[in-house]
Amino acid sequence: MSLEERINACRKAAREAKTAYSEALVQRANSQREVNDLLQRKMTWTVTDVARFTELVPQDHHLQQEEARKKAAADEAEDMVEREFSQLMRLILSRYHEEQVWSDKIRSASTYGSLVALGLNMLVFISAILVVEPWKRRRLVQTFEGKVSELSAANATKFQESMNILGDQIEQQKELLREWNEEKSISMGDCVVSGDDGSEGIEGRSSVRGRLSKRHLKLAVVTTGAFVAGIVTSVLMTK
Repeated sequence: MSLEERINACRKAAREAKTAYSEALVQRANSQREVNDLLQRKMTWTVTDVARFTELVPQDHHLQQEEARKKAAADEAEDMVEREFSQLMRLILSRYHEEQVWSDKIRSASTYGSLVALGLNMLVFISAILVVEPWKRRRLVQTFEGKVSELSAANATKFQESMNILGDQIEQQKELLREWNEEKSISMGDCVVSGDDGSEGIEGRSSVRGRLSKRHLKLAVVTTGAFVAGIVTSVLMTK
């Protein structure tokens, strides 16, 4: 039987005990009232009144005892109700105290958990600032330096190739100029030698002009190639 059921049973027993005690009070009051009536007219008693008085005295004594017993039973029932109710209150208070203890524990755990989470977040933040960010910067710098080195090496190679081409063009120009100067000197000598008669001088000059025109064309081609090579080198250096 649960505690609530016991309390309900005790309350029912208390009500019944109070009802019985009230009935006992009424019966004893009626008996006393009848005894008092007989005593008031004691001088006029008859045989029936004497017999009735003789009957009422032990009955009143019995009713007095019954009243006391029922009063004690009612008091005992009331005390039982009080004890059961007190036990229920103690149980409620104990349950409330346990819930408060668990609530305090949960609140403390939540507070400590929040502090731990905050500490972890601060640790992650500081680690990111002190470790991750410098590492990322180093990686970016290394990557940038690698790209710059690759571009520098590629530009240096292209520049060296262009310089070699330009050097070859310059050497060709020098060679052509040297040949042109030599042929010019030889041609001028031929013109002087052939100038003794008019016809041969004219033909010599014509052949010299032809050779000079070819040399000029070749020199122009070589010069144009050197100019184009210089432009290509400049374009490659600007990339």
